[in-house]
Amino acid sequence: MGPLPMLAPPAPISVLLTWEPASARDLSRIRDGLLRRFPTDPDLRERMELVATELSGNALRHGTPPVVVRLLRADDCYILDVADGATDRAPAPADGHRDVQAGGRGLPIVQSLARQVAWYATGSAKHVWASFPVRTPQ
Repeated sequence: MGPLPMLAPPAPISVLLTWEPASARDLSRIRDGLLRRFPTDPDLRERMELVATELSGNALRHGTPPVVVRLLRADDCYILDVADGATDRAPAPADGHRDVQAGGRGLPIVQSLARQVAWYATGSAKHVWASFPVRTPQ
């Protein structure tokens, strides 16, 4: 897989939930928040939980504090946006030559679970985001 495209998420956007994890122990709060937000859609929730855990874990390991995770809503999708202060480091999937034990599989996992994955930088933060389609009730 190649590098992530540099692209801001679709607009207009509303903020639904926000978390500021300081360590891996805080990731369970994100999963709990998604469970409360999507109790009747376990498939969507499970994909979002895994993506939120992977992106947040990457930001905590490779980024610069503070890490801010937001669940956003655009017209036709939900967006998980994970920001950290490492604006000088673009997110990149593993090069494919690493040992499985060395890590680096998070972004390919995210790309397989989300509709779209991209990133952008502002003056003070790097944002990596993943979108998920809004499902209409049957």
